[in-house]
Amino acid sequence: MARYRVVKYLVSALAFAALLSHVCLAENPCAGGPPVDTNPAECCPTPMIVDGSIMMDCYKMYGEQTKKQLQMEGIPRGCCIAECAMNATSMYVDGMLKRDDLAKMFMDAVKGKPEWMAVVRDATNACFDLADQKKDEIEAGAKLEPSFEGEKICNPISGTVLRCMGMMMFGQCPASVFVQSENCSKLREYGSMCPMI
Repeated sequence: MARYRVVKYLVSALAFAALLSHVCLAENPCAGGPPVDTNPAECCPTPMIVDGSIMMDCYKMYGEQTKKQLQMEGIPRGCCIAECAMNATSMYVDGMLKRDDLAKMFMDAVKGKPEWMAVVRDATNACFDLADQKKDEIEAGAKLEPSFEGEKICNPISGTVLRCMGMMMFGQCPASVFVQSENCSKLREYGSMCPMI
């Protein structure tokens, strides 16, 4: 059950890990990472926007590789967990995500959760806009060569969108869902101050 919980909130966890891997200036307020050792899922149990069993299978295949990649500097590498999930849902084709189909899948995931519908809709639009803005970086990441034995190079588009979705859903967590505590408030403040850009 604990392992499933980890995968269930993988998007949020990867969002923070990815954020940490891209900061480099000591004076940057984001450089030290989150100010508290609290899992975002404890503060905002976000709905699964990708089937949990798919995420579990993809995590089993690419979890260790992703952990290594998050420690690497330079052009951000594609998250193969995310690409695997997008492949499994037929949302990824030839370096492109099927935006309309993916938006529908995300919205279908929050049917029956009206408090999340506007959040997910707005996050989807914002995250695809972000991917458009980062097009050159994404294309450069897709052309990287393996840097360690067995590394698979994945296109960064899937990870960019899913990490962004996790960050935005946490940042816009509905008041009725968000756990009011000092640690959670600090974590949310950190997330709004240090967005994935």
